[in-house]
Amino acid sequence: MRTSKEAVPCTSDEACVAAFGAGATCKPDGYCSVSSTTEDGGQGDGPGSAATYPWRFVSIPDFLDADIGDVSSLTTTGVNSTNAAHEAAITAVLDAIAAEHPDFVLVAGNLVNGHWYLDADGKSVFGPVATPAQKKAAIDKAADHYYKIWKKRFADRGLTVYPAVGAHELGDNNWPVGTKADLVSTYKAAFARNFTQAGGTAVYPLRPIGTPYEGTSYAIKHKGMLLVSLDEFRQDDPMTTLDPNTGTVVPDVSADHLAWLESTINDARANDPKVHVVVQGNVPVLLPVRRQGTSSLLMPGEDSSPLWRALVRDKADLYLAGGAHDVTARSSGSDEIPNGSVQQVVHGGALGYSRTASYVVGTVYQDRIELQVKTASVSYDPSVPDQLWQAGSNRPRAGYTLSAFTSAGDLLVDKTGPSTQYLNPSGVMVAPTTGTTAGALVNLRFDEATGTNKVYNLGATGDANHGLPTTGLTFVQGKLGNAVSFPDVVGANQRIMAGSSPIVGAGPRTSSLWVQVPTAHPSGTPETWPQAIRTVCTMGMNQAGAKWELDIDENGLFEIGVANKRTDNTGNSPVNDNTWHHIVAVLPATAANLSGAVMYIDGHEVTKAGTVGNGTGAINTGPGNFIVGHAVNSAYFQQYTGQVDDLAIWGDSLSAAQVLAMYQLATTSGFGYDAYDVDALFEAFKVQRDVTIDGRLWAYRPSGLTSPPGEVTLTGATYSLNLGDGAGFESR
Repeated sequence: MRTSKEAVPCTSDEACVAAFGAGATCKPDGYCSVSSTTEDGGQGDGPGSAATYPWRFVSIPDFLDADIGDVSSLTTTGVNSTNAAHEAAITAVLDAIAAEHPDFVLVAGNLVNGHWYLDADGKSVFGPVATPAQKKAAIDKAADHYYKIWKKRFADRGLTVYPAVGAHELGDNNWPVGTKADLVSTYKAAFARNFTQAGGTAVYPLRPIGTPYEGTSYAIKHKGMLLVSLDEFRQDDPMTTLDPNTGTVVPDVSADHLAWLESTINDARANDPKVHVVVQGNVPVLLPVRRQGTSSLLMPGEDSSPLWRALVRDKADLYLAGGAHDVTARSSGSDEIPNGSVQQVVHGGALGYSRTASYVVGTVYQDRIELQVKTASVSYDPSVPDQLWQAGSNRPRAGYTLSAFTSAGDLLVDKTGPSTQYLNPSGVMVAPTTGTTAGALVNLRFDEATGTNKVYNLGATGDANHGLPTTGLTFVQGKLGNAVSFPDVVGANQRIMAGSSPIVGAGPRTSSLWVQVPTAHPSGTPETWPQAIRTVCTMGMNQAGAKWELDIDENGLFEIGVANKRTDNTGNSPVNDNTWHHIVAVLPATAANLSGAVMYIDGHEVTKAGTVGNGTGAINTGPGNFIVGHAVNSAYFQQYTGQVDDLAIWGDSLSAAQVLAMYQLATTSGFGYDAYDVDALFEAFKVQRDVTIDGRLWAYRPSGLTSPPGEVTLTGATYSLNLGDGAGFESR
């Protein structure tokens, strides 16, 4: 008789009982399921139970990161928080996971959207939310509704799931005094009621009893593995601010909670020195991480945080985290034990928000764990700009499709020697270079329609840089889809407020956008073209060197300003000719002031005419506003007139080849790629892997491409793109 839940096919429960014994059942996916109970009360095989290797688990944080479920029975208003696109994508994801035949599935937080204390459009689906008591009642009603649907999706496929608390399970960050801080305990109780308690009885005996986390943190033992699921969201009191950014809640594992974690790991190692120790939590600890559509909640202290010190000290093997909606693997010791090492793997993906989804498959042996990350591309339909209804205003896109999942990287956790080694990383499992911000931070496509109240940021900063347009702006046919049009109205104060500066300080950056600037303006007043500088976009503060601004100057020339100094291109490249131009400003990592900036028009570097103004032009962008349409100085100041399309900002300096590639991929017939598409190509280039964009496969080539860097060339039926030193992509 078998002693492990191996991938054994079946057509009936009887076949599984014959293979495994009493209690085995045939799952809907056609494979046997075995459930056992450890001596500690957790599910799975405990110490002393036989475990047949290998076996598998799957980890998929941020599934779903939205409230997806039918609410038609709760309202007569006609709204609903599900549709065919979302249900098809969810089915595809869970069917792919079920096909891995895992013993269990881990979800490190952000199961839901969780903005249930809000009623953004007055539908009252979960009841009124005017008073604190009503908000709490709405949270309870919504939680019980959505969590039930969420659990059923896994149960229908015979999948055992272990979720962790994420920011969205607490209403989403941040939690300043006087806002939703008073609701955190209600949110945590709702999570416990649905996942860690059964009719008031604890499901998991291994939990931090006597601490505020005994209903939200837990551990299980399974076939030579200890899994610890952490609630990393500390709140001492809803009236006590713990962090200037996140307010009354801070990512932290310390005090009695930390003591429980360490004692749980040490007890497991005492029983089995070879036990695999896997810890899941919602918040990334080690930086940098690749990010998509996220507010970038991080663990204060990083490798010197109490949590990371404990994981290194107690020799945990893996820390699985989410929240970033992208994949980054990196290992590190701590400031206490720099020679120690624990592997962090951040992964997942928010359907309806990010451009990829991912999960990690762990194949477990007695002396190693083989990790493989699988990713799928998320393609959004520009003809369906609408959002799916949610109680709050943070809503996923309504229309999108999901590609098949394919392998995107591997990593070996090798425990054959005296210490754990993390070997043979490939693909996205290769850690990004320290100091590099992966992916575009901001990408405002302006594909919305006139009358919209929000411009969506598809970049890594997500909600933090969504744009709020004024009512006088229109959205018209642009260079790539729609564009935003700023009218020639004196004193109109037309703008898009898009949060705060996505980049602060003197770090490298790239700002890219398309502009169509009229040759003249009919009003002819001193406040209109061509008598004044026009600011297309700006971020920071109006102090010396503290803003980063892209302008069209009084002569129609592309200009960069930093408050006390500005520079423009030479006079032979004006852009005020009523045609579309691609303008890019790059600040290399080696540049300390404005004179080191590089300017591009339509893919090619242009000569700067020198700097004008006071001081050195040293760059130190401040934490001010990010505005499209006028300068940061004040309302109306340097009001822009014309159209803007596809604005993108990176936190690193793109190369000349990448800038040219952006222009050529946008203008080459048959492509029409915007920054969102090109960013996916650049990210694939970093990790040396193939990528599919709008159904077209771009195959990575490590060498041998002979076309001029950045140019899209066609030879026969094959397109090639050399991004430098002969490396790049080919596509048929």
